[in-house]
Amino acid sequence: MFWLTILCVAGVAFGQLPNHHQLTQLVDQGFRLSDLNHDGILQMSELEAGWQIEDANHDNQVTLEEMMKTLNLTREIAEPYFKIYDKDGDGSIPHSFLVEYVHLIDHNGDGQITLKEYEHYTVSLTECLFGGHGNHGHGANCGH
Repeated sequence: MFWLTILCVAGVAFGQLPNHHQLTQLVDQGFRLSDLNHDGILQMSELEAGWQIEDANHDNQVTLEEMMKTLNLTREIAEPYFKIYDKDGDGSIPHSFLVEYVHLIDHNGDGQITLKEYEHYTVSLTECLFGGHGNHGHGANCGH
């Protein structure tokens, strides 16, 4: 689930955020990889498939360490995203957060995530976390 968000910005690991156009292209690619049935909509079952990859020990929660190991990410990249999603700060993201994740992205409230909705959410969040359009990032202070 979260892996596709982070996968889209792997270039940040090299110290440089892609420009807005490049970031949008990476996000689109991540969306297409996650849209398993290729219908242009991310459904809960597709997000669930991503969750199963991240939840390496299958305890219905994802820790920062699982995220880093599963996605082969540095703490510098994974931690800002993780802090956004770890609402109570207990060091794990519960499986129940999948529903909230859909609501964060689904602007029109129809229960489906379109490419446009996903692109808007992911690009905005990434630029807030790491900087964009000449601005410095805000880290985990990006509100959701």
